[in-house]
Amino acid sequence: MLHSHTNNFLTPYDFSAALALTPGERCQRCVAQIEEEYRRNGLGWWEDIPMVPPIGADQLEVEQLESNLGIALPIEYAWFLRQWCYLSGPTGMRIWGISYKNVSMGRPWVSETHNAPHEYLVFGDYWNYADGDQLMFDLSIEETPVVAYLHEHGPLVEYFAPSFSLALWRMVHEDA
Repeated sequence: MLHSHTNNFLTPYDFSAALALTPGERCQRCVAQIEEEYRRNGLGWWEDIPMVPPIGADQLEVEQLESNLGIALPIEYAWFLRQWCYLSGPTGMRIWGISYKNVSMGRPWVSETHNAPHEYLVFGDYWNYADGDQLMFDLSIEETPVVAYLHEHGPLVEYFAPSFSLALWRMVHEDA
């Protein structure tokens, strides 16, 4: 637990299975699991827009996002966007990113208001406990851990995962 974030609501998560994989392998397995769930349930598209794009952003698009935000993206998150642009999971789970075919599932943004004086990169929805909860990178810590903003439980900013790929793993597997 980080001293600036609580663990009053979220229970600690066992990342041991994920730690045996590389960050890229974690992301690939999580995306494959979400795609399989969509296939089983006959979902995965909203009109003609996929919930998991078949391609990622190019390097120029990632650099433009960084320029617009005024920060360098955490390495694992930038890698993810170059693979899939964004991800919209079946249960209010979203990783925001870069538009695909001019449609966006949400755009990341830098916030200084969630838990001042910390600065956060808000990059997704995490609706496991309430709609409107968000996942954020704590930009004030060099390792950029992921924290969850739980608006109906305090609000609280709780430690979620040590990295992007581990946060994605937890979102996909914590109820499995």
